Amino acid sequence: MQYWPNFCPRRLTVLLVFALLGLLAFPALANETLPVQPSKNILHFGVFSYLGNERTEAKYAPLIAYLNTVLVTDEVVLHVLPQDELNRRIRDGEIDLVTTNPTHFLLARTHYPLTGVIATLVESDDGRPVYRLGGAIVAAADRQDINTLQDIKNKRVAAPSRENLGGYRSQAYELFLAGIRLPDDIQELQELGTHHEAVRAVMDGRADVAFVRDGILEQMQRNGQLQEQAVKLINPQFNSDFTHQVSTRLYPEWPVFALPHVNDRTIRHVAAALFSLDPEHPAAQQAGIYGFTVPADYLPVEAMARALRLPPFENIPDFTLMDAWERWRGLLLIVMLATLVILTLSLSLAWHWGKAHIERVRFKTLLQGLGEGVYGVNRQGECTFINQAALRMLQVTSSQALGQDQHRLFHHHYQNGKVYPHADCPIVKTLEDGRQRQQRDWFIRYNGGSFPVEMTVTPLFSKDRINGAVVAFSDITQRVRAEQENKRLTEYNRMLLESAGDGIYGCDMHGLCTFINPAALTMLGFEYQDVIGKDQHRVFHYCYPDGSAYHNKDCPVHQTLAQGKLQECEDHFVRSSGDTFPVHMKVSPVFEEREQVGAVVVFQDITKQKAMEQQLIALTTTDDLTGLHNRRYFQMQLKKEFLRYQRSFADNAVLMIDLDHFKRINDNFGHAAGDKVLREFGALLMQQRSSDLSARVGGEEFALLLPDTSLKDAITFANRFREQVAVNVFQYEQQSIPLTVSIGCTLMSPDDTRPDMSLARADRALYQAKESGRNRVVAFS
Repeated sequence: MQYWPNFCPRRLTVLLVFALLGLLAFPALANETLPVQPSKNILHFGVFSYLGNERTEAKYAPLIAYLNTVLVTDEVVLHVLPQDELNRRIRDGEIDLVTTNPTHFLLARTHYPLTGVIATLVESDDGRPVYRLGGAIVAAADRQDINTLQDIKNKRVAAPSRENLGGYRSQAYELFLAGIRLPDDIQELQELGTHHEAVRAVMDGRADVAFVRDGILEQMQRNGQLQEQAVKLINPQFNSDFTHQVSTRLYPEWPVFALPHVNDRTIRHVAAALFSLDPEHPAAQQAGIYGFTVPADYLPVEAMARALRLPPFENIPDFTLMDAWERWRGLLLIVMLATLVILTLSLSLAWHWGKAHIERVRFKTLLQGLGEGVYGVNRQGECTFINQAALRMLQVTSSQALGQDQHRLFHHHYQNGKVYPHADCPIVKTLEDGRQRQQRDWFIRYNGGSFPVEMTVTPLFSKDRINGAVVAFSDITQRVRAEQENKRLTEYNRMLLESAGDGIYGCDMHGLCTFINPAALTMLGFEYQDVIGKDQHRVFHYCYPDGSAYHNKDCPVHQTLAQGKLQECEDHFVRSSGDTFPVHMKVSPVFEEREQVGAVVVFQDITKQKAMEQQLIALTTTDDLTGLHNRRYFQMQLKKEFLRYQRSFADNAVLMIDLDHFKRINDNFGHAAGDKVLREFGALLMQQRSSDLSARVGGEEFALLLPDTSLKDAITFANRFREQVAVNVFQYEQQSIPLTVSIGCTLMSPDDTRPDMSLARADRALYQAKESGRNRVVAFS
């Protein structure tokens, strides 16, 4: 018992040490025996919700899924956030990667520590890369008072948001460069939230002008939300490598950047994954993008923000004369030196000009009368000098001419042989009255030949007294012959115009009609005096077939007058009765001495040709029996709608309809009765919603495409139509024929890789409806 108190503390301490070492070694042994699964690094990817949360998440979800399949050590989590929340998470370091619009990037870069851009988004336009974005300025097509940037002053403007680069800021910058400040110089700025709503505000009359991003107009036209001729583009810009309509210069697309706490290795892996995304990859196609490219230059966006004093450049810095000197010292020194040099040169030139003025006055009179042949006469009309060109044309020597009366020497008879009176000679008249004369005349060679001339007679003065004259003349024999030939050809051309079967007319540079042939007058139904001297566009080219205004700038004749280029196209002319008719027209510019003086238009009435084309189109796209679209046309439209669906993911319903027991109708009532039932059923189908596409795809099978329709609404529509068919009375030769239908319906799916996959699902649903007893609707979801 005495040993235990001495033994316990020391031995207990040793045991505790060994036990602790054993516990510490156990995890190491466990690590050596059991494999450890490394956990992935979580990357939070923030995206500005410019399309709203749902549409933005639908656009970027495929990209995030792609990154998670490519990145080995990292897992990316998507966060779709409004701008304020995105700024907060950037500030608090809760986000690792960010993509947003360029203006938001500039603002975030100023307020928070960020890395540089690691990649730039490349949008896709029907499979074509779109590296830049721009803005469009649109007004209603019938607004005659809005055609230029200056016309926007004091107007009502609709835009998605002031923060939007493509939907407000790019347009505001163009107006700023044109001297118009927003919003001070406009009547009202309406911020409507979306690009589509801005366009609708113009169409509803709530706004005069809309600012939208590029591609919005084309998208609305493809979706049937906007007619092509309903709006017009203000200040159109043309870029050979950019397909969308824009009114502004172009800016880089959205940047992708990382926060400073993300390590370089992760940034390299993410950048490599983004650059490796091919446009054919399903993720790119589902997101509606072409991929990513190297970081773009965002200096144009910064320059725009500085000019408009937008955040973060809203504060105007103090700028003093000393700042100007420090900033432009070299330029100011060059300007001062250049001013000194210009002043010195000006004084030197003034001195030399004064010295040369005396010589210029001495030779001015002679230079004014210079021509091809020149001779001078004294007060008595005697030749005092003559140049070699005159001697050659008159076939006289200087000794034979000098000192002789020029009128008696080579100006004594008219062209017809009659004597030319001395008093009527223009040289003699100038010597008498001192007036300069220009006219055509007739000279006689020394050997007896003669030739026409164009002559200028200039008097010579000495102390305000006439002491002679200088005669300058040109042999115009070739010109006279050309004029005679031209007169003959003019008469010949007049005969050709009058006998031509095509309509032909000409106009000057102002678009005023200068001539028109009988064939054109016959086709147009006008009289000659109704057209000549009038603006041809206003007389018979002022509107489209639907009655909407046809503006001068869109007229091919005015385009040829403005550009000097040949135009060949199909168009419509307006007869005197107000009816329009289609024409094929060719507009050729007319030049005289390399200067455009007008245009000539040759046109043919192609009414019959157009009618035949419409008949051919109907034959290839329409079912003969029912008048509905045929299977070929339906498949073409289904493919187009599928491509639109892949961009927008809006619900599209597809229905397959089968007439129940249709064979019994043929067997019991005859094929004529069956055909009549098919025709009446087709008419009933065409009476449904105008936005839907219906077609006969088989004997008694029909298909329907319902754009922008949910599965619930499609089922409701199908049941309502099924009930309508059941209560409808189909009759043949006073016999009632009962009829019911089975309907299968489905929606286009993001998993579809071909447009006909949805049609196949609808067909399977139809089969289930028929197997379940017919006269019912079955949905395949």
